[in-house]
Amino acid sequence: MRYRAIFKKNFDMKKKLTLLLVIFININYFCFAQAPEGNSKKAETALNAYLTKELALTPEEAEKFWPIYNSYSNEIRSAIKDYGNDQLKLEEKLLGIRKKYKNDFKKVLGTDERVNNVFVSEKKFKEMLKEELRERNKSGEPE
Repeated sequence: MRYRAIFKKNFDMKKKLTLLLVIFININYFCFAQAPEGNSKKAETALNAYLTKELALTPEEAEKFWPIYNSYSNEIRSAIKDYGNDQLKLEEKLLGIRKKYKNDFKKVLGTDERVNNVFVSEKKFKEMLKEELRERNKSGEPE
């Protein structure tokens, strides 16, 4: 009986977290459609929600994951600023940053598969964002 109570509590928490993420993503989508200023911050927020969902982060994992991811993301942005004109050096730098953070991500996520999913999901999100912008430009909507 005790196990049922623990399972039910965990199941209820997952349902609430999933519902919260769905609401959060929908609100974000409507904010994107209406306000062109601050889109980079909104895109970052949408990326966070997307990665949380794709990686199936538990609240405990999320608490440890996001500070590491934010540091990783800051290094990526810095490399793009520094090496944006030299594509080869930029790609080398980005690969080095990903390798550097792989072990940090693994400590939180546990498996190489989930760590790889960080990079794959990040790439998928960027492709979805580009596609959304292309569609908006075709239809004449503001970005």
